Amino acid sequence: MGDISINKLGGLSLIVGPVVALVFYFIQQFGVIGSNADPAIGSEVVPKLMANATLATITAIGITVGLIILLHGIVNLVRESGDGLSSLGVKFVIVGTVGWVVSSAITAAIAGGDASTGVLYGASLGINQFSAIVWSLGFLLAVLGISGRDYINTNVAYVVALVALVSLVTAVIGGIDSGTLQTMTLIGGICYIVFTLWSIWLGKDMLARD
Repeated sequence: MGDISINKLGGLSLIVGPVVALVFYFIQQFGVIGSNADPAIGSEVVPKLMANATLATITAIGITVGLIILLHGIVNLVRESGDGLSSLGVKFVIVGTVGWVVSSAITAAIAGGDASTGVLYGASLGINQFSAIVWSLGFLLAVLGISGRDYINTNVAYVVALVALVSLVTAVIGGIDSGTLQTMTLIGGICYIVFTLWSIWLGKDMLARD
């Protein structure tokens, strides 16, 4: 494993990273928080995090690990492409990923604390929404940047770019109007499933090019 190539590790990261993050995200949303809780209302979410502290912490760690692995894959994909637009986009992706990691850390802190930690939920929610906006914008730019490469299916890339635009719009709307946050979060989750499927496809192609 010590001599694994950059492309091979990048391809594996594109396959494994988003799957890990997605699995732990859905466990957190449906196994810890529950589908009926409104993420905009801290009094509905915080007690569930505290009641399922161990699972909430494990899922926060799992999401973080998955996002970092995915980031490695995206960075390598952009490096291989070498275009300016995706190079700019990956900077936004990095910042968005860091924000999500911080938000996950705060979520774990809330789960392991007492009732007074509920004041942290607003900070976690705000960081999460802004990170979603920044990450979606960066991913949109990265997808458009690499779409012209001969090893990328341009038509599929444009579809993914459209999904990234939807993700960006829903993140902005959810951040502005908290009353829509639950619906926007659901749509954002669907968008991430599309990103995951495309990432797996790109990862397999990157492994084949190694």
